[in-house]
Amino acid sequence: MKNNKYLILLLMVMAVAIPGAFAQEIPTTGQTSLGPILIAQSEVPAGIQTPAIPPGQSPAQPVPQGQFQAPSPPLGQSPQTPVPVGQTEGTTISQEEGIGADIFGRQGGRIHPFVSFQVLHTDNLFATRDNKKSDWVTTIAPGIWLALPANREKLLTIDTNLTSPGGLKLGRIKPDATRRYQLYGLYSPELIMYGDNSRHDHWNHTLEGLFQYNFNSGLSFDVIDVFHDREEIAGNGIDDTLFRHRDNLFDFITTFDSDSRKFKLQFNYANYDLNYKESFVEYRDRNDNSLGLTLFYKFKPKTALLAGIRYADIAFDTGTINDNVETGYYGGISWEVTARSRGTFRLGYLEKDFEDDRVKDQDGFSVELQTQHNFTAKRGVNVMGYRKFHESDLAGASSFLSTGIDIGLLQRFNEKWSGNLNLVYEENEYNGINRDDRFFSIGPAIRFEPRRWLFFDLGYTYFDNDSNIDFFDYEVNQFYLRVTARL
Repeated sequence: MKNNKYLILLLMVMAVAIPGAFAQEIPTTGQTSLGPILIAQSEVPAGIQTPAIPPGQSPAQPVPQGQFQAPSPPLGQSPQTPVPVGQTEGTTISQEEGIGADIFGRQGGRIHPFVSFQVLHTDNLFATRDNKKSDWVTTIAPGIWLALPANREKLLTIDTNLTSPGGLKLGRIKPDATRRYQLYGLYSPELIMYGDNSRHDHWNHTLEGLFQYNFNSGLSFDVIDVFHDREEIAGNGIDDTLFRHRDNLFDFITTFDSDSRKFKLQFNYANYDLNYKESFVEYRDRNDNSLGLTLFYKFKPKTALLAGIRYADIAFDTGTINDNVETGYYGGISWEVTARSRGTFRLGYLEKDFEDDRVKDQDGFSVELQTQHNFTAKRGVNVMGYRKFHESDLAGASSFLSTGIDIGLLQRFNEKWSGNLNLVYEENEYNGINRDDRFFSIGPAIRFEPRRWLFFDLGYTYFDNDSNIDFFDYEVNQFYLRVTARL
Protein backbone atom coordinates (compact mmCIF):
# COMPACT_ATOMS: atom_id res chain seq x y z
CA MET A 1 0.00 0.00 0.00
CA LYS A 2 1.25 3.46 -0.90
CA ASN A 3 1.53 4.72 2.69
CA ASN A 4 2.81 1.51 4.26
CA LYS A 5 6.44 2.62 4.09
CA TYR A 6 5.83 5.45 6.58
CA LEU A 7 4.03 3.20 9.06
CA ILE A 8 6.71 0.51 8.74
CA LEU A 9 9.45 3.08 9.31
CA LEU A 10 7.66 4.26 12.47
CA LEU A 11 7.47 0.70 13.82
CA MET A 12 11.18 0.11 13.22
CA VAL A 13 12.19 3.41 14.82
CA MET A 14 10.08 2.66 17.90
CA ALA A 15 11.58 -0.81 18.18
CA VAL A 16 15.07 0.70 18.31
CA ALA A 17 14.22 3.66 20.54
CA ILE A 18 12.05 2.02 23.20
CA PRO A 19 14.59 -0.57 24.49
CA GLY A 20 17.11 2.25 24.97
CA ALA A 21 14.63 4.19 27.04
CA PHE A 22 14.16 1.15 29.28
CA ALA A 23 17.76 1.13 30.45
CA GLN A 24 17.11 3.64 33.24
CA GLU A 25 15.64 2.18 36.43
CA ILE A 26 12.40 3.77 37.57
CA PRO A 27 12.28 5.21 41.10
CA THR A 28 9.67 3.62 43.34
CA THR A 29 10.16 5.29 46.70
CA GLY A 30 6.87 5.72 48.45
CA GLN A 31 4.82 4.77 45.39
CA THR A 32 2.71 1.88 44.24
CA SER A 33 3.43 0.33 40.86
CA LEU A 34 0.79 0.40 38.18
CA GLY A 35 1.21 -3.31 37.60
CA PRO A 36 0.55 -4.53 34.06
CA ILE A 37 0.16 -1.79 31.49
CA LEU A 38 -3.30 -2.07 29.99
CA ILE A 39 -4.62 -0.83 26.69
CA ALA A 40 -8.04 0.75 26.93
CA GLN A 41 -10.25 -0.95 29.51
CA SER A 42 -8.38 -2.95 32.09
CA GLU A 43 -9.64 -5.56 34.50
CA VAL A 44 -12.94 -6.30 32.81
CA PRO A 45 -14.39 -9.81 33.11
CA ALA A 46 -13.88 -12.10 30.16
CA GLY A 47 -16.77 -11.89 27.79
CA ILE A 48 -17.75 -8.28 28.40
CA GLN A 49 -17.11 -6.11 25.40
CA THR A 50 -17.01 -2.43 25.64
CA PRO A 51 -18.16 -0.59 22.58
CA ALA A 52 -19.08 -2.84 19.86
CA ILE A 53 -18.40 -2.65 16.29
CA PRO A 54 -20.21 -4.77 17.09
CA PRO A 55 -20.96 -6.00 20.61
CA GLY A 56 -20.36 -9.70 20.57
CA GLN A 57 -17.39 -9.78 18.20
CA SER A 58 -14.40 -11.99 18.32
CA PRO A 59 -11.50 -10.20 19.98
CA ALA A 60 -8.10 -10.73 18.63
CA GLN A 61 -4.73 -9.56 19.74
CA PRO A 62 -2.41 -11.77 21.66
CA VAL A 63 -0.33 -9.77 24.06
CA PRO A 64 1.75 -10.57 27.10
CA GLN A 65 -0.23 -11.88 30.05
CA GLY A 66 -2.20 -9.31 31.97
CA GLN A 67 -2.75 -7.08 28.95
CA PHE A 68 -5.73 -6.04 26.92
CA GLN A 69 -6.52 -6.92 23.34
CA ALA A 70 -8.92 -5.61 20.84
CA PRO A 71 -11.50 -7.53 18.86
CA SER A 72 -11.69 -8.47 15.24
CA PRO A 73 -13.90 -6.43 12.98
CA PRO A 74 -17.17 -7.09 11.29
CA LEU A 75 -17.09 -9.17 8.15
CA GLY A 76 -15.77 -7.00 5.36
CA GLN A 77 -14.41 -4.34 7.73
CA SER A 78 -10.96 -3.52 9.03
CA PRO A 79 -9.51 -6.59 10.80
CA GLN A 80 -8.22 -4.62 13.75
CA THR A 81 -11.28 -2.78 14.90
CA PRO A 82 -9.98 -1.82 18.33
CA VAL A 83 -13.10 -2.10 20.40
CA PRO A 84 -11.91 -2.01 24.01
CA VAL A 85 -12.46 -5.45 25.48
CA GLY A 86 -10.25 -6.09 28.46
CA GLN A 87 -10.49 -8.81 31.06
CA THR A 88 -10.33 -8.98 34.81
CA GLU A 89 -7.57 -9.81 37.20
CA GLY A 90 -9.76 -11.41 39.82
CA THR A 91 -8.78 -10.25 43.26
CA THR A 92 -9.77 -11.63 46.62
CA ILE A 93 -10.88 -9.36 49.40
CA SER A 94 -9.39 -9.79 52.84
CA GLN A 95 -11.46 -10.53 55.93
CA GLU A 96 -10.70 -7.03 57.17
CA GLU A 97 -12.59 -5.73 54.12
CA GLY A 98 -15.70 -7.65 55.08
CA ILE A 99 -15.68 -10.77 52.84
CA GLY A 100 -14.66 -14.13 54.24
CA ALA A 101 -11.23 -14.91 52.81
CA ASP A 102 -11.50 -18.47 54.10
CA ILE A 103 -14.10 -19.20 51.44
CA PHE A 104 -11.96 -18.06 48.55
CA GLY A 105 -8.47 -18.79 49.86
CA ARG A 106 -6.03 -16.74 51.92
CA GLN A 107 -3.15 -16.83 49.43
CA GLY A 108 -4.91 -14.99 46.62
CA GLY A 109 -7.98 -17.17 46.27
CA ARG A 110 -8.83 -20.25 44.27
CA ILE A 111 -12.33 -19.14 43.23
CA HIS A 112 -13.03 -15.73 41.68
CA PRO A 113 -16.65 -14.91 40.74
CA PHE A 114 -17.40 -11.67 38.89
CA VAL A 115 -20.20 -9.81 37.15
CA SER A 116 -20.18 -6.80 34.85
CA PHE A 117 -23.06 -4.59 33.68
CA GLN A 118 -22.63 -2.19 30.77
CA VAL A 119 -24.81 0.33 28.91
CA LEU A 120 -23.52 1.60 25.56
CA HIS A 121 -24.87 4.05 22.99
CA THR A 122 -23.74 3.90 19.38
CA ASP A 123 -24.72 6.14 16.46
CA ASN A 124 -23.91 3.46 13.83
CA LEU A 125 -24.68 0.00 15.16
CA PHE A 126 -24.00 -1.91 11.93
CA ALA A 127 -20.94 0.11 10.81
CA THR A 128 -22.39 1.28 7.50
CA ARG A 129 -21.69 4.32 5.38
CA ASP A 130 -25.36 5.18 4.78
CA ASN A 131 -28.63 4.43 6.57
CA LYS A 132 -26.95 4.56 9.97
CA LYS A 133 -28.89 3.17 12.92
CA SER A 134 -28.28 4.35 16.46
CA ASP A 135 -29.13 2.14 19.41
CA TRP A 136 -28.65 1.46 23.11
CA VAL A 137 -26.90 -1.83 23.88
CA THR A 138 -27.01 -3.45 27.32
CA THR A 139 -24.54 -6.18 28.26
CA ILE A 140 -24.60 -8.40 31.36
CA ALA A 141 -21.63 -10.73 31.83
CA PRO A 142 -21.39 -12.90 34.95
CA GLY A 143 -18.68 -15.51 35.27
CA ILE A 144 -16.21 -17.36 37.41
CA TRP A 145 -12.56 -18.30 37.15
CA LEU A 146 -10.56 -20.75 39.24
CA ALA A 147 -6.85 -21.16 39.95
CA LEU A 148 -4.87 -23.98 41.57
CA PRO A 149 -2.62 -23.15 43.37
CA ALA A 150 -4.50 -20.02 44.45
CA ASN A 151 -3.65 -16.88 42.51
CA ARG A 152 -4.71 -13.25 42.75
CA GLU A 153 -4.12 -12.50 39.06
CA LYS A 154 -6.09 -13.72 36.08
CA LEU A 155 -3.69 -15.99 34.23
CA LEU A 156 -4.97 -15.89 30.66
CA THR A 157 -5.83 -12.70 28.80
CA ILE A 158 -5.24 -13.52 25.15
CA ASP A 159 -8.04 -13.88 22.64
CA THR A 160 -8.53 -15.23 19.15
CA ASN A 161 -8.58 -13.46 15.78
CA LEU A 162 -10.94 -14.65 13.06
CA THR A 163 -8.66 -13.81 10.13
CA SER A 164 -5.15 -14.37 11.51
CA PRO A 165 -3.42 -17.64 10.47
CA GLY A 166 -3.30 -19.85 13.56
CA GLY A 167 -5.90 -17.75 15.35
CA LEU A 168 -3.51 -15.26 17.02
CA LYS A 169 -2.80 -11.71 15.90
CA LEU A 170 0.70 -11.70 17.43
CA GLY A 171 2.89 -14.43 18.85
CA ARG A 172 1.95 -15.70 22.31
CA ILE A 173 4.58 -14.91 24.95
CA LYS A 174 5.14 -17.70 27.46
CA PRO A 175 5.57 -16.29 30.99
CA ASP A 176 8.60 -17.22 33.06
CA ALA A 177 8.05 -20.08 35.48
CA THR A 178 7.26 -19.02 39.05
CA ARG A 179 5.68 -22.25 40.37
CA ARG A 180 6.02 -25.96 39.78
CA TYR A 181 2.58 -26.10 38.20
CA GLN A 182 -0.49 -23.96 37.61
CA LEU A 183 -4.09 -24.80 36.68
CA TYR A 184 -6.63 -22.18 35.58
CA GLY A 185 -10.13 -22.22 34.09
CA LEU A 186 -12.85 -19.67 33.28
CA TYR A 187 -16.45 -19.64 32.08
CA SER A 188 -18.42 -16.51 31.27
CA PRO A 189 -21.80 -16.21 29.51
CA GLU A 190 -22.67 -12.79 28.10
CA LEU A 191 -26.19 -11.48 27.48
CA ILE A 192 -26.40 -8.70 24.85
CA MET A 193 -29.68 -6.79 24.46
CA TYR A 194 -30.48 -4.10 21.86
CA GLY A 195 -32.99 -1.32 22.50
CA ASP A 196 -34.35 -0.84 18.95
CA ASN A 197 -33.10 -4.09 17.41
CA SER A 198 -34.27 -6.63 19.95
CA ARG A 199 -34.50 -9.36 17.29
CA HIS A 200 -30.70 -9.49 17.56
CA ASP A 201 -30.62 -10.11 21.33
CA HIS A 202 -28.33 -13.05 22.01
CA TRP A 203 -26.04 -14.91 24.39
CA ASN A 204 -22.30 -15.26 23.89
CA HIS A 205 -20.15 -17.82 25.70
CA THR A 206 -16.46 -17.94 26.61
CA LEU A 207 -14.54 -20.93 27.97
CA GLU A 208 -10.81 -20.93 28.58
CA GLY A 209 -8.25 -23.03 30.39
CA LEU A 210 -4.51 -23.18 31.09
CA PHE A 211 -2.07 -25.75 32.45
CA GLN A 212 1.61 -25.10 33.13
CA TYR A 213 4.27 -27.46 34.48
CA ASN A 214 7.94 -26.75 35.13
CA PHE A 215 10.65 -29.39 35.69
CA ASN A 216 13.87 -28.83 37.62
CA SER A 217 15.83 -29.81 34.51
CA GLY A 218 14.92 -26.58 32.71
CA LEU A 219 12.10 -28.15 30.71
CA SER A 220 8.64 -26.60 30.95
CA PHE A 221 5.40 -26.63 29.04
CA ASP A 222 2.33 -24.45 28.80
CA VAL A 223 -1.04 -25.50 27.29
CA ILE A 224 -4.05 -23.24 26.74
CA ASP A 225 -7.47 -23.66 25.15
CA VAL A 226 -9.84 -20.78 24.33
CA PHE A 227 -13.38 -21.40 23.02
CA HIS A 228 -15.98 -18.83 21.90
CA ASP A 229 -19.58 -19.12 20.75
CA ARG A 230 -20.68 -15.62 19.74
CA GLU A 231 -21.88 -13.23 17.04
CA GLU A 232 -20.52 -10.45 14.83
CA ILE A 233 -22.29 -8.01 12.53
CA ALA A 234 -22.40 -8.68 8.80
CA GLY A 235 -20.29 -5.57 8.14
CA ASN A 236 -20.95 -5.65 4.39
CA GLY A 237 -22.34 -2.13 4.24
CA ILE A 238 -25.96 -3.21 3.70
CA ASP A 239 -27.29 -5.99 5.93
CA ASP A 240 -28.53 -5.43 9.46
CA THR A 241 -27.44 -8.98 10.19
CA LEU A 242 -25.48 -10.89 12.81
CA PHE A 243 -23.34 -13.90 11.90
CA ARG A 244 -22.91 -16.51 14.63
CA HIS A 245 -19.67 -18.46 14.80
CA ARG A 246 -17.73 -20.80 17.01
CA ASP A 247 -13.96 -20.75 17.19
CA ASN A 248 -11.49 -22.73 19.28
CA LEU A 249 -7.78 -22.23 19.83
CA PHE A 250 -5.50 -24.93 21.26
CA ASP A 251 -1.96 -23.69 21.81
CA PHE A 252 0.98 -25.65 23.24
CA ILE A 253 4.42 -24.21 24.09
CA THR A 254 7.37 -26.11 25.51
CA THR A 255 10.75 -24.58 26.35
CA PHE A 256 14.12 -25.92 27.41
CA ASP A 257 16.72 -23.77 29.20
CA SER A 258 20.39 -24.75 29.05
CA ASP A 259 22.36 -25.20 32.27
CA SER A 260 24.03 -21.83 31.74
CA ARG A 261 20.61 -20.18 31.21
CA LYS A 262 22.09 -18.35 28.21
CA PHE A 263 20.31 -20.47 25.60
CA LYS A 264 16.62 -21.33 25.46
CA LEU A 265 14.83 -23.38 22.82
CA GLN A 266 11.07 -22.97 22.38
CA PHE A 267 8.68 -25.14 20.37
CA ASN A 268 5.08 -24.18 19.64
CA TYR A 269 2.10 -26.02 18.14
CA ALA A 270 -1.35 -24.49 17.65
CA ASN A 271 -4.65 -25.60 16.16
CA TYR A 272 -7.35 -23.06 15.34
CA ASP A 273 -10.83 -24.04 14.13
CA LEU A 274 -13.48 -21.57 12.89
CA ASN A 275 -17.09 -22.42 11.93
CA TYR A 276 -20.03 -20.18 11.01
CA LYS A 277 -23.67 -21.08 11.56
CA GLU A 278 -24.97 -19.28 8.43
CA SER A 279 -24.38 -21.23 5.21
CA PHE A 280 -23.78 -18.13 3.07
CA VAL A 281 -20.58 -17.33 4.97
CA GLU A 282 -19.36 -20.90 5.32
CA TYR A 283 -16.63 -20.09 2.76
CA ARG A 284 -14.79 -18.59 5.79
CA ASP A 285 -14.85 -21.88 7.77
CA ARG A 286 -11.33 -23.23 8.13
CA ASN A 287 -8.88 -25.21 10.25
CA ASP A 288 -5.31 -24.00 10.83
CA ASN A 289 -2.36 -26.00 12.09
CA SER A 290 0.84 -24.13 12.87
CA LEU A 291 4.31 -25.03 14.14
CA GLY A 292 7.06 -22.76 15.41
CA LEU A 293 10.64 -23.10 16.64
CA THR A 294 12.57 -20.25 18.30
CA LEU A 295 16.10 -20.07 19.72
CA PHE A 296 16.91 -17.43 22.36
CA TYR A 297 20.44 -16.31 23.29
CA LYS A 298 20.67 -14.24 26.49
CA PHE A 299 23.71 -12.01 25.97
CA LYS A 300 22.77 -9.84 28.98
CA PRO A 301 20.92 -10.85 32.17
CA LYS A 302 17.69 -9.23 31.00
CA THR A 303 18.13 -9.12 27.20
CA ALA A 304 18.13 -11.91 24.61
CA LEU A 305 18.51 -12.23 20.85
CA LEU A 306 16.13 -14.60 19.09
CA ALA A 307 15.74 -16.34 15.75
CA GLY A 308 13.11 -18.74 14.52
CA ILE A 309 10.81 -20.20 11.89
CA ARG A 310 7.03 -20.60 11.76
CA TYR A 311 4.94 -22.82 9.48
CA ALA A 312 1.14 -22.65 9.14
CA ASP A 313 -1.16 -24.89 7.07
CA ILE A 314 -4.50 -23.12 6.41
CA ALA A 315 -7.27 -25.44 5.13
CA PHE A 316 -10.75 -24.10 4.26
CA ASP A 317 -13.81 -26.33 4.54
CA THR A 318 -15.58 -25.14 1.36
CA GLY A 319 -13.60 -22.14 0.08
CA THR A 320 -10.72 -24.45 -0.80
CA ILE A 321 -9.45 -22.15 -3.54
CA ASN A 322 -7.87 -20.16 -0.68
CA ASP A 323 -6.06 -23.13 0.92
CA ASN A 324 -2.47 -22.08 1.51
CA VAL A 325 0.75 -22.65 3.41
CA GLU A 326 2.44 -19.74 5.15
CA THR A 327 6.12 -19.87 6.15
CA GLY A 328 7.81 -17.19 8.20
CA TYR A 329 11.45 -16.60 9.13
CA TYR A 330 12.36 -14.03 11.76
CA GLY A 331 14.98 -12.63 14.10
CA GLY A 332 14.75 -10.11 16.88
CA ILE A 333 15.28 -9.18 20.48
CA SER A 334 13.40 -9.56 23.78
CA TRP A 335 14.11 -7.52 26.88
CA GLU A 336 13.08 -7.04 30.49
CA VAL A 337 15.60 -4.40 31.51
CA THR A 338 13.73 -3.41 34.65
CA ALA A 339 10.77 -4.82 36.54
CA ARG A 340 8.53 -2.37 34.69
CA SER A 341 10.01 -2.46 31.21
CA ARG A 342 9.68 -5.42 28.89
CA GLY A 343 9.06 -6.22 25.27
CA THR A 344 9.72 -8.27 22.15
CA PHE A 345 10.57 -7.13 18.62
CA ARG A 346 10.68 -9.45 15.61
CA LEU A 347 11.58 -8.63 12.03
CA GLY A 348 11.11 -11.36 9.44
CA TYR A 349 10.06 -12.53 6.00
CA LEU A 350 6.76 -14.23 5.07
CA GLU A 351 5.87 -16.48 2.14
CA LYS A 352 2.21 -17.30 1.48
CA ASP A 353 1.81 -20.07 -1.12
CA PHE A 354 -1.70 -20.91 -2.36
CA GLU A 355 -2.41 -24.44 -3.54
CA ASP A 356 -4.62 -23.25 -6.42
CA ASP A 357 -2.59 -21.78 -9.28
CA ARG A 358 -5.36 -19.26 -9.98
CA VAL A 359 -4.58 -17.43 -6.74
CA LYS A 360 -1.56 -15.15 -6.63
CA ASP A 361 1.09 -16.06 -4.05
CA GLN A 362 2.31 -13.38 -1.67
CA ASP A 363 5.55 -12.60 0.14
CA GLY A 364 7.09 -9.72 2.04
CA PHE A 365 8.74 -8.75 5.28
CA SER A 366 6.93 -8.94 8.62
CA VAL A 367 7.10 -6.90 11.82
CA GLU A 368 5.94 -7.76 15.33
CA LEU A 369 6.37 -5.45 18.31
CA GLN A 370 4.96 -6.00 21.80
CA THR A 371 6.22 -3.74 24.55
CA GLN A 372 5.10 -2.22 27.83
CA HIS A 373 6.81 0.38 29.97
CA ASN A 374 6.00 2.30 33.16
CA PHE A 375 7.56 5.75 32.91
CA THR A 376 6.72 6.36 36.56
CA ALA A 377 4.77 4.47 39.19
CA LYS A 378 1.62 6.22 37.95
CA ARG A 379 2.13 6.50 34.20
CA GLY A 380 2.63 3.77 31.59
CA VAL A 381 2.44 2.91 27.92
CA ASN A 382 1.77 -0.26 25.91
CA VAL A 383 2.69 -0.44 22.22
CA MET A 384 1.87 -3.19 19.72
CA GLY A 385 2.92 -3.05 16.08
CA TYR A 386 2.53 -5.57 13.28
CA ARG A 387 2.86 -6.27 9.57
CA LYS A 388 1.51 -9.65 8.44
CA PHE A 389 -0.89 -11.47 6.13
CA HIS A 390 -4.46 -12.36 7.11
CA GLU A 391 -7.00 -14.76 5.67
CA SER A 392 -9.70 -12.91 3.75
CA ASP A 393 -12.93 -11.77 5.38
CA LEU A 394 -14.44 -10.88 2.00
CA ALA A 395 -15.68 -13.06 -0.86
CA GLY A 396 -13.53 -12.54 -3.96
CA ALA A 397 -10.34 -11.80 -2.03
CA SER A 398 -7.85 -14.51 -1.03
CA SER A 399 -6.09 -12.60 1.79
CA PHE A 400 -4.95 -9.17 2.86
CA LEU A 401 -1.77 -7.53 4.13
CA SER A 402 -2.26 -5.71 7.44
CA THR A 403 0.13 -3.10 8.86
CA GLY A 404 -0.74 -1.30 12.05
CA ILE A 405 0.17 0.14 15.40
CA ASP A 406 -1.81 0.16 18.68
CA ILE A 407 -0.80 2.49 21.52
CA GLY A 408 -2.32 2.50 24.99
CA LEU A 409 -1.56 5.16 27.62
CA LEU A 410 -2.47 4.78 31.30
CA GLN A 411 -2.42 7.47 33.98
CA ARG A 412 -3.25 6.87 37.64
CA PHE A 413 -4.34 10.06 39.41
CA ASN A 414 -4.72 8.59 42.90
CA GLU A 415 -5.76 5.34 44.56
CA LYS A 416 -9.34 5.57 43.29
CA TRP A 417 -9.12 7.43 39.97
CA SER A 418 -7.28 6.54 36.76
CA GLY A 419 -7.60 7.25 33.05
CA ASN A 420 -6.44 5.77 29.79
CA LEU A 421 -6.23 6.58 26.10
CA ASN A 422 -6.10 4.06 23.24
CA LEU A 423 -4.97 4.96 19.69
CA VAL A 424 -4.96 2.62 16.68
CA TYR A 425 -3.95 3.14 13.06
CA GLU A 426 -4.03 0.34 10.48
CA GLU A 427 -3.74 -0.15 6.73
CA ASN A 428 -5.10 -3.22 4.91
CA GLU A 429 -4.37 -4.17 1.31
CA TYR A 430 -6.45 -6.98 -0.20
CA ASN A 431 -5.16 -9.67 -2.55
CA GLY A 432 -7.48 -10.54 -5.44
CA ILE A 433 -9.54 -7.33 -5.48
CA ASN A 434 -8.63 -3.67 -5.65
CA ARG A 435 -9.46 -2.67 -2.09
CA ASP A 436 -7.29 -0.69 0.34
CA ASP A 437 -8.55 0.41 3.76
CA ARG A 438 -7.19 2.83 6.35
CA PHE A 439 -8.57 2.46 9.83
CA PHE A 440 -8.24 4.81 12.80
CA SER A 441 -9.69 4.81 16.30
CA ILE A 442 -9.27 6.78 19.49
CA GLY A 443 -10.75 5.92 22.88
CA PRO A 444 -10.33 7.93 26.09
CA ALA A 445 -11.79 6.49 29.31
CA ILE A 446 -11.79 7.14 33.03
CA ARG A 447 -12.13 4.70 35.94
CA PHE A 448 -13.38 5.15 39.50
CA GLU A 449 -12.59 2.36 41.98
CA PRO A 450 -14.29 3.08 45.32
CA ARG A 451 -13.55 -0.44 46.59
CA ARG A 452 -10.98 -3.05 45.71
CA TRP A 453 -13.76 -5.29 44.45
CA LEU A 454 -15.85 -2.65 42.64
CA PHE A 455 -15.08 -0.21 39.82
CA PHE A 456 -16.84 2.01 37.28
CA ASP A 457 -15.67 2.80 33.73
CA LEU A 458 -16.89 5.72 31.63
CA GLY A 459 -15.55 6.07 28.10
CA TYR A 460 -15.92 7.19 24.50
CA THR A 461 -14.60 5.59 21.30
CA TYR A 462 -14.44 6.96 17.77
CA PHE A 463 -13.91 4.66 14.76
CA ASP A 464 -13.20 5.69 11.18
CA ASN A 465 -12.63 3.38 8.20
CA ASP A 466 -11.54 5.03 4.93
CA SER A 467 -11.58 2.69 1.91
CA ASN A 468 -10.83 3.28 -1.76
CA ILE A 469 -14.21 1.56 -2.27
CA ASP A 470 -16.61 4.12 -0.80
CA PHE A 471 -19.09 1.38 0.00
CA PHE A 472 -16.88 0.24 2.91
CA ASP A 473 -16.41 3.67 4.51
CA TYR A 474 -17.93 4.20 7.95
CA GLU A 475 -17.72 6.34 11.08
CA VAL A 476 -18.93 5.34 14.53
CA ASN A 477 -19.23 7.19 17.85
CA GLN A 478 -19.81 5.20 21.04
CA PHE A 479 -20.28 6.13 24.70
CA TYR A 480 -20.42 3.57 27.48
CA LEU A 481 -20.76 3.18 31.25
CA ARG A 482 -19.73 -0.09 32.88
CA VAL A 483 -19.93 -1.37 36.46
CA THR A 484 -17.86 -4.40 37.51
CA ALA A 485 -17.73 -6.34 40.77
CA ARG A 486 -15.28 -9.18 41.37
CA LEU A 487 -13.66 -11.23 44.12
